[in-house]
Amino acid sequence: MSCRLLPAVIAMVLCCTSLLAQSSGLVMTTSGELAYAANDPPYRAYASLTGRADDPSRVHTDLFAPIIATHDDLLFADVRGQFLYGGGAEGNLGLAYRHMFGGSHIAGVYGFYDVKESKNENTFNQATLGVECLSDVWEMRWNGYLPEGGSAQAANATAVISAGNLVVQNNVERAYFGTDAEIGVLLWRLPTWCDTELRGFAGGFHFDTNSPAATSIAGPRLRAEVRSFDLPFLAMDSRLTVGLQYQHDNVRESQTSATFGVRMPFGFDRNRRRKMTRMERRMTDAIVRDVDVVSEVTPVPGGKEMAQHAKYDFEIGSVTVVDARTEDLQTVVANATTDSVIINGTYGEIRLSDPIEVQDGQQLLGGGLPVKGAVTGVEAIFGSPVRLVGTDPARAVILTADHSVISGFDIHGGLHGISSDLPGGLDNLVDVLIFSNNVTGADDSGFRFGELDIDSVIAHNRATGNGGHGFDVELNEGEFVQNNALGNEGNGFDLFDNHGTVSLNRSLRNEGFGFFADDNSGDFNYNESYENELSGFDFLDNNGSIVGNLSADNGLQGYTFAANNDLVEDNWAFDNGSLGFDFDDNNGTIQDNLAFDNGDVGFDFADNYGDFLDNVASGNGLYGFSFNDNFGNFLRNGADSNDDTGFDFVENAIGGTFSDNVANDNGSFGYDGVNNGTANNNTGSGNGDGGNTFP
Repeated sequence: MSCRLLPAVIAMVLCCTSLLAQSSGLVMTTSGELAYAANDPPYRAYASLTGRADDPSRVHTDLFAPIIATHDDLLFADVRGQFLYGGGAEGNLGLAYRHMFGGSHIAGVYGFYDVKESKNENTFNQATLGVECLSDVWEMRWNGYLPEGGSAQAANATAVISAGNLVVQNNVERAYFGTDAEIGVLLWRLPTWCDTELRGFAGGFHFDTNSPAATSIAGPRLRAEVRSFDLPFLAMDSRLTVGLQYQHDNVRESQTSATFGVRMPFGFDRNRRRKMTRMERRMTDAIVRDVDVVSEVTPVPGGKEMAQHAKYDFEIGSVTVVDARTEDLQTVVANATTDSVIINGTYGEIRLSDPIEVQDGQQLLGGGLPVKGAVTGVEAIFGSPVRLVGTDPARAVILTADHSVISGFDIHGGLHGISSDLPGGLDNLVDVLIFSNNVTGADDSGFRFGELDIDSVIAHNRATGNGGHGFDVELNEGEFVQNNALGNEGNGFDLFDNHGTVSLNRSLRNEGFGFFADDNSGDFNYNESYENELSGFDFLDNNGSIVGNLSADNGLQGYTFAANNDLVEDNWAFDNGSLGFDFDDNNGTIQDNLAFDNGDVGFDFADNYGDFLDNVASGNGLYGFSFNDNFGNFLRNGADSNDDTGFDFVENAIGGTFSDNVANDNGSFGYDGVNNGTANNNTGSGNGDGGNTFP
């Protein structure tokens, strides 16, 4: 129950317990316990607990407390609370009066004050008034419900199709005023077993609210109850009730619920001298009313906004919706003239032997689509997530085209999950946006494209367990952002030539390289590569920016460069099987990188013609730094605690500067090489075989 409702219900229970002690025949003993007075009260207080399998399911508690009681007249309090699975709670405080006529008929009136906190965290107050007429066989009742106020802002908007367009509908949650009535009859009785009886009820309800955008709620209600009394395994005046209810209306549609409830009286059986008669039991029947304040989320008049994608801000526009029931789905997609086609997963996965061919300029979107209102930015979800299964290992599942958007699919199987691999060869793509897709189990690469132009974006996708590479692109000039490649048989990312931006991607446990680029002249920044069987990052020729990447626990090198002609900065390599950083030649700038605990050398390169600045090699299995010749600037680098030599090289050549480096606590020499250039202020200590300074 809500923290705001719980204190109120506790207070009501305590109040009624006090009334019970004063007026229903209970007295307080000197030991502080409740006991019956000498006179046997006509009606005892009871508490009941009822579980209700419904939508949503709930648990009811009910306290019945006589205030003034004679055999024919009963004034009592009825305190109720309910707790809803999935959120929401309600408390009801009622006062009722019943009078028995001639021992055969009962008339009653009652009123309740209701407080509800809905699952949308809105609070509603309501008055309930009712009348009833009971006999041993027949009964009838009527209730009226009068909420205070009538509306509050709902927690969530909804995404709906209006006039062919996807819109975000702003809503309010409203409490409905209304009425219900029913008539009941005794259908069957078995006096020999706890006086068990079966009663049936038929009635109807009608609820409405003062909003032109709201729909009234009206329909029939049928229910049945089996009741057993004075259960031997409980106590006299106990009651077991099992019920089944069905109702239908045009808003909530068909609803079926089952109940199981146990009632236990207060007091001690030794002071109870007789069982109640059947009509006396009827005097203590639970008041029947709607189980809670009726509230529904209703549209705000004029509250529709055009839907945009919640993250990427493009307008969804006019839509065609297809699902597993759609015949010849590929043809429907290909012939769609709307801005977007949404494949909804409500009716299960979709198996495809032929590809879905996205058309030029088309937006192909999966269900569970996150959208927002173009004006207010309020967010909503349309449809359910969908799984596409490609059954032909020689054909892709989705084929893309220029100016297209593909998002929101869980794809399994096929040759590729999403591809531009057409029968005539790989298509080059212009201005595509492919994001938030998951591809697993493709026979070849998960994502396969020719050239991606500067306006193309591949983002937030995942490629797992595919037969080739996770992502396979001939030439990238666009953006690869926050994609993940896991457990693929080839490379995680195979970007043969990269002239674009590759950032914040992750490659994990692939059988090839984590990231491979034959030629990089773009930005390769803040990516992570773990536990791949070959190297974490492999560049044949780097003419771009390699910044802030992390490579760890890979089978071979952390980073491999056939040649570096640009910037390699702030990268980490640790726990790789062989080298941390491996360069053939450096003609660029390598600075502020860290290599530690790699199996072999921290930094290994043939010759330095550029700048090698402020790098640190620590705890590597062989050398910290190993190279042939330095013809450039080798400044302020640090080597400590490596198993062999800190700096191992042939010579600092003519024209080279080797200065301000530090070598500490290496297993062999701090420095081991020849100086033919400029070298000064190279220091160290604690190296196993000396060589603490250079030259």
